[in-house]
Amino acid sequence: MSDTRMTRAEREAFLADVRVGVLSIADGARGPLTVPVWYGYEPGGELWFVTDRDSRKGKLLLLVDRISLCVQTETPPYKYLSVEGPIAGIEIADLERHRR
Repeated sequence: MSDTRMTRAEREAFLADVRVGVLSIADGARGPLTVPVWYGYEPGGELWFVTDRDSRKGKLLLLVDRISLCVQTETPPYKYLSVEGPIAGIEIADLERHRR
């Protein structure tokens, strides 16, 4: 069996590439809300994404402390990365900056 774990640098580079992630947010007694999101990340920084505060996703983010995100390649050799952690902050989006 080969070792398929990525180094920290490999994980950060993988996460920093342009991909769609699958975000999971706890939803009380229901199963988690799991939805695709465009996200941004720079090695050593924080993961971010933009969503509407009035969406189900936006409302749930105000109620939880942690989220999970899974990112994958679409072609062989298949790779994926799953991360989870605390929400560091919620702020008003700078749409001009975030659309870039």
